[in-house]
Parts: sequence; structure tokens; C-alpha cells
Amino acid sequence: MAGDRPALTIPTPLPGPSPPRRARALGLLMTSRILRGVAAGLVNIGFPYLLLTELHTGAFILGLLYATGSLSTAGLTFAVSRYGSRRALRPAFLLALALLPAACALLIWNPNLLAAALASVIGGFSATGSLAGGGVGGVAFPLQTTILSDLVAPADRTRWFSYFTFIASFAAAGGSLGAGFIDLPTLFLVALIVSIVSVLVSIPIPIRAIERGRKPSVRSREVIRRFTWTGVLNGFSQGLLTPFLIPFFVVVFAVPRSEMAIYSTISSVIGTFALLAAPALERRWGFVRAIVGTRLVAAALAAIMPFTSLGAALAIYFALPALRVAALPAQTSALMGRLPHADRSEGAGTNQAARVGAASGATAMAGYGLENVAVAVPFLGYAAALVANAYLYLHFFGWDGERLPTLTEGPEPALR
Repeated sequence: MAGDRPALTIPTPLPGPSPPRRARALGLLMTSRILRGVAAGLVNIGFPYLLLTELHTGAFILGLLYATGSLSTAGLTFAVSRYGSRRALRPAFLLALALLPAACALLIWNPNLLAAALASVIGGFSATGSLAGGGVGGVAFPLQTTILSDLVAPADRTRWFSYFTFIASFAAAGGSLGAGFIDLPTLFLVALIVSIVSVLVSIPIPIRAIERGRKPSVRSREVIRRFTWTGVLNGFSQGLLTPFLIPFFVVVFAVPRSEMAIYSTISSVIGTFALLAAPALERRWGFVRAIVGTRLVAAALAAIMPFTSLGAALAIYFALPALRVAALPAQTSALMGRLPHADRSEGAGTNQAARVGAASGATAMAGYGLENVAVAVPFLGYAAALVANAYLYLHFFGWDGERLPTLTEGPEPALR
């Protein structure tokens, strides 16, 4: 990577399957990711409607279940990913995949409040995080990232992370769109079937062996620590603002639901396409400068958003998701490149757990501030968190990533 030029990297052929078998493995992993995206999109729409229109619980209970889903996603992600690094990656991966169909099955078998609460815990039904990442079913995301890292060459990781997240985001959007045309029992049945197929197609994917009982090295623990702290601030900033962007337009500008749906779709589509910019940003500036640059611009725009006109606020609303996600594949690639294969699952899982957990707590704080202090509170808090996040990247990694360079790629256990 451009930002890691001080590191001495030695390109070596990846051990394991032949190119045709590797291509098949990538295809299976992509298929699984797409199917889970569709299922997550269906659940994202169906779950709140089940609570509000069928079980008549009210928004407060729905919020509690979302918070429960966020916290369970954080805890399960950490536990399953840690098991994958220290014991066995394949069982951890398949277990993480199986949690979503198990949650859907609960809602079909006995759709009451207790089943919904248990499904939220198991499936991680959450309004925090993207559907393709840390939201619904996000426990599997770090393990998918780990396996993808082993299937592609180091120089191509950012590009493949961009592709996978881009396609999974559109799959989730397709699931959300399709949820509007089927009844709730059918919706959860389709989500169950699709998520089961995502598990089945993942079984033949070749996965590297892990030495049982091992622990991350001192260097790996330091890498994980640094990325975890940046993840905490990233999640905290996201939790402060993302859930309140649409309410902001409703409260301040009285934008009708029909118009807001269009604006929200435009913003989401722009953000999804911005993922494809990650390889170019990384080549041009390196992962540290790409992240710092995009987040400082996002911080400045967020700070002025509550004080602008409707037109300017909408323009900023369209830009914020793109600025947030444009460099994320480069960040993921940087994390994977600084950890040996055996520690990647724990590193990715710890990072996501920190991000999702911090976002959950921040949402509660921002909701209080928005309602009881001032509308600008979430925006200014978001800006401050992004500035602190940018500082941490510079402090931990240096302007060119020289303070924690990538590892030399050497022989690794064969894929099987």
C-alpha cells in the first residue's frame, strides 16, 4: 500500500488451492455474503413491523430490543472471532453464519415478545451499523473478512473488500425493498431459507488451519489494541449521529415521509458507490491519510449541518455516508496486513465488537441530548469524535503508516 512504503514486503505465492479452486472459493464466499445481505435486509424491515404492528409493543420496547441486539452483536462477535483465532476457524465461521437462520426460525415458530427478544440476542437484530457489516447478522462479518484475506493476494485485498462490501450492501438494499411486497410470516420464512442456503454454500470454502490453544503474539496484541481504540471512536461517532439524521429533517424541516424516503435512498446509494473509491484512495494517499482526510472533511460538514438551510443540509446528508465508508476497505486491509493469518479473526472481531458496542452507548446519549439539550448536540459530538479518531490514527500509525508497518507475507498453513 502506498501509505506503507517503509515496510519491507516480500510478495510470495499464496499457498493452498489452485487458481480455479481459489476462484470457486471466492464465488462461494461471495454467494454466501449476498444471501446473508438479502436476509438481513428482509429482517431489517420485518422486525420493527412485527414488534409495532403485530405484537403492539411500542417504540420503547423496540428500542430496547435494538440496544440488546447491538450489545449481543458486540459480545458474540468478540467471543466467536476469538474462538476462531485460538481454537478452530471453520466451526467458528459456520456457527456465526447459523445464528441468523436460528433467529429467523424463532420468529416463525412462535412470534411473541419473548421469542422476538431471544431472536434479537441470537441474530443481532440492530439498527446500529450497516446491514453488510455490523448490523443484522453482523457476527459473521469479521470471519468472512478473515477468510477473504486468505483467498486473495495482499496487494488485492482492498479491492476485494470494496467489491464484497459494495455487492453485499446492494443485496441488503434488495432485501429491504422486497420486504415491502410480502406478508410478515412469508418474509421471515424467506429470510430463513436464504440464510440457511448461505450456510450450506459456505461449507466447501477452503479455510486455513489454526493451531489449537495458541494466543496472539505481543505484536499482534498491540496491533489489535490500536485498531480497537480507533474502532471505539469510529463506532461512538456513528452511534451519535447516524440514527438521528432522518429525525433531524423531520423535526427541523418537517420533511414528509415520501420525500425523506427518496433522500435516504440517494444518500445510501452514494455511500455504497463510494466504497469502490477505496483502492484509488489507498494507492494515492495510503490508508492513514485516506482515513484522516475523509473523516476530517466529514467532521467539518457535520459541525455546520444543523445551522444550514434545507438545501445545504441535504447536500451534506448525501455526502456524509460516502465520506464515512470510502476508506473503510483500506482500513480493513491495513488491519489484515498487520496481523498473521492466525490472529486475523480475533483482530477483526475485536475491532467490530468495540465499534458496535460503542455505537450502542452513544445512541442513548445522543437521543437524550437531541431531545433535552439542543438539536446540534449529535452533530457537534460526531464532529468531535471524528477529529479524535483522526488524531488516534496519526498517533498510532504515523502519517505513512510507518509506526506499525505491514508484515512480510511469508508461508502460511495451506487452505483446506
